[in-house]
Amino acid sequence: MVLCPERLAKPLKPTQHIGMKTDIAPAPPGCLLLTKDDVVSTRRHDLLERNRLLARIDAALSRMDHGLFGVCTQCNGPIPMRSLEADPALARCPDCREDC
Repeated sequence: MVLCPERLAKPLKPTQHIGMKTDIAPAPPGCLLLTKDDVVSTRRHDLLERNRLLARIDAALSRMDHGLFGVCTQCNGPIPMRSLEADPALARCPDCREDC
């Protein structure tokens, strides 16, 4: 049996797969491309949200230390256990949250 180099399969490029067509993938629309300002703005927003969450958790821990966990900071009424189970950092009861 004689092997002809012309008949051997060409090696695939690292980004190519068998049967892959490279000319059918459309370029992404411009609206999907993020600019550096977009990335910075998104990161800044994420950091602000994380800081807000940490502040809520710190406030809830402080209320626990002072024996006020589960007590509404606005009307001093109880915050339902079901609400606290869903979000332990709640500071106001459902009635006071609706008023805002």
